[in-house]
Amino acid sequence: MKIELSNDRGITVAKLVGRLDGFGAKEAEKILPPVVPGSSLVFDGSELSYLSSAGVRFLLSVHKDAAAKNAKVALSALQPFCASVLEMSGLAGIIPVYGSPGEAAHELRNRGADGGEGERCATDTGTFVFHPVSSAEGTIDILGDIANVIDCAITPDLVRGKPFFETEYSLGLGALGGSPDDYLPVMGEAVMLAGTMVWLPTDGNDTPDYMIPRKASTSVVLQTGFNASIRGGFNEFVEFTAAPDRPASVRDIYRALFDLAASRRLEFRGVLGLAMRAEIHEAFGAGITKSPLLVNRPVNGKMITDASNYDQWFESDKTPRNQGTTALICGAGADLTADLSAIDQDRLRRMFYVNPANKGALNEVLHNHAVFFRDAPAPGGTRDMDVEMRRVVDEGEFVDMRHLLDQTTVTSALIGVNYVQQVREDKNL
Repeated sequence: MKIELSNDRGITVAKLVGRLDGFGAKEAEKILPPVVPGSSLVFDGSELSYLSSAGVRFLLSVHKDAAAKNAKVALSALQPFCASVLEMSGLAGIIPVYGSPGEAAHELRNRGADGGEGERCATDTGTFVFHPVSSAEGTIDILGDIANVIDCAITPDLVRGKPFFETEYSLGLGALGGSPDDYLPVMGEAVMLAGTMVWLPTDGNDTPDYMIPRKASTSVVLQTGFNASIRGGFNEFVEFTAAPDRPASVRDIYRALFDLAASRRLEFRGVLGLAMRAEIHEAFGAGITKSPLLVNRPVNGKMITDASNYDQWFESDKTPRNQGTTALICGAGADLTADLSAIDQDRLRRMFYVNPANKGALNEVLHNHAVFFRDAPAPGGTRDMDVEMRRVVDEGEFVDMRHLLDQTTVTSALIGVNYVQQVREDKNL
């Protein structure tokens, strides 16, 4: 592993030459100078022949160090294999990726070391300030089908083991366990965000469980019958503030983002993937209370969301909970008033369902899971969703996890927006 340093009008360019594997990452740590506060660093991957998970962790550690020092890091000129590894890890949406070192330096220079003031948009819902992050193509990868959950049709052969990634953002149905007898009977709502996996076992105790892996593992995996993963990272980082004395609902925030995307983003296809650090006014949640296995199917043969079965299968908040907490949210939404024809309709259908406990007009369909914390550190200081969420996980007090209902209200939020270009089969297993 070699690193060749140069300077492009005040921006450091580090050309990576060779293999950024376990050994190469250790060498790179020795060679690369410390990040200077307020500076910008571009990695040139034109001669990087190999990238492993250890290399991804090295790049992520450099990025986190830079974010803490109000500095910026970008990647450029990646070879196809390295670009695929980066996408699979989710890091492509955390560190912006450009076609060439010159393009990356130009973008960082124009944005400035602090990313600039951003594009401010005032709406009835509140004020949004948009900051560009990446031009990577946004995607959502689907494993399984939400219909198998709602129809109570999960069988052992439909369950897959999904590894944790440090930068994973996904939601679905799942559980942890060493054998099918351990995890199949207790599968429930699950979410992965910023290296943390949280799930709500359907064991009757209504107590979430969570895991924060500190290194990659192929033996401890999420066993899931349905999962939707945001890929390609986030195209924009958004600062949202609700109107004074008028907290905004999650549905209203999505609606405003849909409408703004239609006028601001040429690549908008009607679907968004979001990660949010939200300051909660009132949260309304729901949670499946039984594992939706075929052997547990209701005797009337109807969906578990049917009025005749809903109360036996879901715990749904009639009054708000978790007021004054900080929520880390992963979700997706489809604008039903938009032209969705560019998105694979079958895969899109496999991601969403209508929860009867949601309130509001159905001009959009949303699917969000949230993890709640108390005494979280104050937001801000970076424009990086992964760093923001990690700070909450590391310093806040874990409280709860729920499927998030659309009528939940927030006073402010930091939002990572993925403008979804396609919905694909999840092959990262």
